[in-house]
Amino acid sequence: MQDPSGIRADFIQVVSQPEPAFDLARAALLVAAESDASIDVDGQVRVLEQWGEEFRSRLDPEWNNLQKLARLRNFLFEELKFRGDRQDYYSPRNSLLHEVLERRRGIPITLAIVMMELGWRAGIPLEGVGFPGHFLVRLAGEPKDLLLDPYKRGMSVHEEDCRRMLQDVTGGRVEFEPSLIASVGKRDMIVRLLHNLKGAYLRSEDDALALAAVDRLLLLCPDDAQEMRDRGLLLYRLKRYGQALEGLNRYLAAQPHAADRETVERHLQTLRQLVASLN
Repeated sequence: MQDPSGIRADFIQVVSQPEPAFDLARAALLVAAESDASIDVDGQVRVLEQWGEEFRSRLDPEWNNLQKLARLRNFLFEELKFRGDRQDYYSPRNSLLHEVLERRRGIPITLAIVMMELGWRAGIPLEGVGFPGHFLVRLAGEPKDLLLDPYKRGMSVHEEDCRRMLQDVTGGRVEFEPSLIASVGKRDMIVRLLHNLKGAYLRSEDDALALAAVDRLLLLCPDDAQEMRDRGLLLYRLKRYGQALEGLNRYLAAQPHAADRETVERHLQTLRQLVASLN
């Protein structure tokens, strides 16, 4: 079992790397390791490497990327039988990469990580696409933009599909624009993964693990005022009153005109009384 402080230190080291050296799978596995310190991160990386070697061995070097992609879809979704989890979509397990590798079930972002990692090992230029509510994958370098849905066995997605998904996710509150299907970097993918994990733990009322997700989000995005606020509120719920007081004060300092300022100030007043009663 790994030391929690060592896991966090390893995470910081990995996410501090520039994009070309950023190890996406390892970063995602270190995210999972804070929920389950028994994970063998190196062993899980080796699983991906073995699958990647097996997949690459089946390819003809003369094939183009579209031909390689067809084989990747077959290998990942037919042979290894990865699928979108339609039974328990919001379970934290679907945001923990080691669970996804073991169960071969996941949500768009984690299935995208597996798809991209295997594709990269065969030289397929795949990129993440941070579409709202449904992460996608892009095959770069083609004459026509080719978007793929890892949640639906890597099927092609067209602009009209994106418009329909956006309508379903936002209820029409957000209009489609090309920037919504722009490619994102590996660091952005880990931010997205942590947001999903945070939401899953909040739904399951596991405030301690939700706080751990927020702490790592603030490592990646230290000026994110919403995460500052949520950190303070989670600390409050966990009865860590002194730290909650500090965190919510930091939030209001960063957002002096916050829409929820009045509510936060009421929390701060209660926290000051609680802290004073403990001294």
